[in-house]
Amino acid sequence: MCVWAQDATMFGGKVGITHGAKIVTLIERALKARVPCVGMIDSEGIRVEDMITTPTNYSYDRIMGMQTMASGVIPQISLIMGPCKGAAAISAQLSDFVFMVRNSSYMCVSSPPEGVASEDMGGAPMHFKKTGCCDVLADSDEECIQKAKELLGFLPSNNNDTAPLVDNGDDVNREVPELLDIVPGDSKKPYRVQDVIIAIVDNGQFFETKGGWATNLVVGFARFGGKSVGIIANNPWIMGGCLDVDSADKLARFVRFCDAFNIPLVYLADTPAFLPGIEQERRGIIRHGAKTVFANSVATTSQIQVYLRKCYGGGNLGMPGNNLGGDFGILWPTAEVLLMHPEGAVSIIYRKEIAEADDPKKEYQQRVAQFKETGAVENVWEVMTGQDYIHPKDTRSKIIRTLRLLEGKRLETRWHKHDNMPL
Repeated sequence: MCVWAQDATMFGGKVGITHGAKIVTLIERALKARVPCVGMIDSEGIRVEDMITTPTNYSYDRIMGMQTMASGVIPQISLIMGPCKGAAAISAQLSDFVFMVRNSSYMCVSSPPEGVASEDMGGAPMHFKKTGCCDVLADSDEECIQKAKELLGFLPSNNNDTAPLVDNGDDVNREVPELLDIVPGDSKKPYRVQDVIIAIVDNGQFFETKGGWATNLVVGFARFGGKSVGIIANNPWIMGGCLDVDSADKLARFVRFCDAFNIPLVYLADTPAFLPGIEQERRGIIRHGAKTVFANSVATTSQIQVYLRKCYGGGNLGMPGNNLGGDFGILWPTAEVLLMHPEGAVSIIYRKEIAEADDPKKEYQQRVAQFKETGAVENVWEVMTGQDYIHPKDTRSKIIRTLRLLEGKRLETRWHKHDNMPL
């Protein structure tokens, strides 16, 4: 890989013409060699003395231009290990992943107002939990570097390469009976989806990204049978697993990265759809929700959907079925793939029978129970979405076999200059 680093002990690590030239040259070299590029940022910004009197061929605008050219070609990682201000903050966000260090790194476009600490303006915990600008939060510089190495182990060197296959000794046919204890049969009861992920992936090793932001959705990297995959999972522990504005952005961004580098995607679906409410509508849930549909639909990498429990309405758009690019749908016996939850469906389908019954409440409850019992047979959504029903304990082995089935997937898209994703 290619690595550049700023030295805060020399002029505060500020970037001048010479520094800019070195960074641009390094990114160009990484592109030619088709290897990942890592930047270690610890800088107070630009050297104004240089930039005022010299053309900007090698200032941050040139650096950012090269970063854009490298996007989707080679993995790019920014390690913010000190201050990151102004144009440097924008440059860091052009990377695929941003790492920050607790208590020592901060990132902001403008300097903090008088009386406001840098940590409050752009501290690592704030970006990790509030803005989503920080993908990984480390407790020290050493841990930051170690986590970056761990992430790179899941990634290919470039978009024509494949991630390294790792023989980690975990049995590909291993059953996971503990899933029955982790996931309640009642779709209204919460659980931490991270526990499901850790149980089914190789050796329980899961590298989560953006783990502090939009926690109702979990994304990250793991391996199945030694093969790297990207995992996207609804988290019923938070907001019941609803999709909202932030989780939609989180999903779309992760899908785009994995697709660019041909990393297969495994979706674990358990969501009641998009979060309703005035606040979400005013924040643009329509536009943000459209991002998930767009990202999933244009992705050409392998996409496997595992339906753990509920997946209602718009949830089928965010966790895509066959019509939106999904390749293979796997359903647990508890799966409910519906336009709406069973109670709502019964209220519409059998409204006449319920209204005319001697005991409408009892009739309604019986109809709901009957609907749930026969749903697997009569529900056309499940028939069209799922390719196989499995016992939960077989989830791991089924995913591995399906990944092997899809290894030769090739999908040619119609020529166009570029798409027009609803950003």
